[in-house]
Amino acid sequence: MFFLFKKNNVSNQDKLYPGFLVREINNSLRYYAGKYKKSPSILRKAIKYSIKNGGKRFRPVLCILVAESLGKDYHSVLPTACAIEFIHTYSLIHDDLPSMDNDDFRRGKPSCHKKFGEDIAILTGDTLFAEAFNLILKYQLSDDRIKVKVLKEIGDASGAEGMAAGQIIDVYFTGRKISKDKLEYMHKNKTGKLITASARCGAIISGATEKYLDKFTEYSEKLGLAFQITDDILDVTSNIDTIGKTAGKDRMQKKNTFPDMWGVAKSRVIAEEKINESISIVKNMNIDYEWLVKIARFLLLRKA
Repeated sequence: MFFLFKKNNVSNQDKLYPGFLVREINNSLRYYAGKYKKSPSILRKAIKYSIKNGGKRFRPVLCILVAESLGKDYHSVLPTACAIEFIHTYSLIHDDLPSMDNDDFRRGKPSCHKKFGEDIAILTGDTLFAEAFNLILKYQLSDDRIKVKVLKEIGDASGAEGMAAGQIIDVYFTGRKISKDKLEYMHKNKTGKLITASARCGAIISGATEKYLDKFTEYSEKLGLAFQITDDILDVTSNIDTIGKTAGKDRMQKKNTFPDMWGVAKSRVIAEEKINESISIVKNMNIDYEWLVKIARFLLLRKA
């Protein structure tokens, strides 16, 4: 692979999940977050606070690993990977708001609205959403036609037939009965679409064929559903010290989740089936799939 790191610096944890990539992404996120010197200081502080607030950076990592699997250097997709994390961070800020999930904690720290107020949090999320597109336009070194395709992927994943659609179903059906098909639709859109866009953007920038783009789409769709199922399970089985946010809120708020629909044991089985299917897809591609297999398996082991 083309990672520009000394292998003797790779920790034991990095053998399970590419923490070395997370550090590179974090460095780039801090760099981009420091660009807004003419913005009001409170906005700059809220952006930096929200961007610095940890996490596995799963979506940008996936974007980079898809590019790497096709033989590309990670720098070739880093601006787009960071733009995707901007989008994800915006969604978390809004998700935590009192009018949504009303969570006071995110990744073990006060959520943005608890730290800066609800009004500043809303505007910070709005800013990160807009600036995500600017990152691609200003810093992604790709042909303009590729940039347009990437922007479309992220826009579609975020909008009326993507993340927003899934979130609407989540909010509207809280406390109401939901069908199995509607639950899967909610998860595929609320969580899965941005994960799929992450993989597709890495593939598009790297010049993947349509056949391989379809394969990466199928791989990441299964990954995205498994990601949300394991997230639902963690809400039931974990605690705030482990997952960094209020545990058990899904049940308290009468949210529709896989454990609520299927039970924890069956949900684990479904997640494992999706992971195994995703691994089978990339193993049948002529790519360097090692890390794509590892991060898929990691989803079944993650604690937060």
